[in-house]
Amino acid sequence: MRFSHASKRLTVTGLLVTGLAAAAAAVPAPAKAAPRPEGSAYGLTVDGPLAVPPMPAVSSAAGPVSKSLARENHTKLVDASALDVSASSSRARSTVARLAVPPAQLLASAVSAECDGGRGSAHLTRAALAGKRLDASPPPNTTIPVDVDGLGRASLILNKQQRMADGRLAVTAMELRLPLPGKASTVRIASAMCKGGSVPAEAPAPKPVKRDLPVTG
Repeated sequence: MRFSHASKRLTVTGLLVTGLAAAAAAVPAPAKAAPRPEGSAYGLTVDGPLAVPPMPAVSSAAGPVSKSLARENHTKLVDASALDVSASSSRARSTVARLAVPPAQLLASAVSAECDGGRGSAHLTRAALAGKRLDASPPPNTTIPVDVDGLGRASLILNKQQRMADGRLAVTAMELRLPLPGKASTVRIASAMCKGGSVPAEAPAPKPVKRDLPVTG
């Protein structure tokens, strides 16, 4: 009889443990929080044979971070000074001073791009292409064709704005595509990306400027 009572107690205990384990397994694991969109910025980058990685570059999904670079002139393609960038999740800014891209005769005292709450802007200070002054506050996606002597047709996009798949807006103050021998190179100056406060509309389509600028050199 004592053995029978002990056996019953063990059976009941086993059922309780099994029931508790099943109940625990039925409770869903807490859902992982979705990653917060990052804001980011960089001073300049070059794609192509004379590649330059984005520098200086920062990104943040929370509070502001910043970085500076005194000068970038690793290649003969582009020379710039005082590159300053900063970013948080909802705001980013990039400023480049004393810019020169000799193959395209592109010069500027300062170039900046800003993204704030999903809205973008670009500003150019004393910027010129082949001696022709560029608009200080160009509309989004202004495209200027450029004929570079010995290279062919190049293109310059001012205040380039792109909406990313996750809703963030990327703003690049200048994007110059050069048909260098062998493979084209793309120079991007002052870029900032941030999230918006609501579902964004599409960025404007490129707006061509109806003039060709011959560049000799």
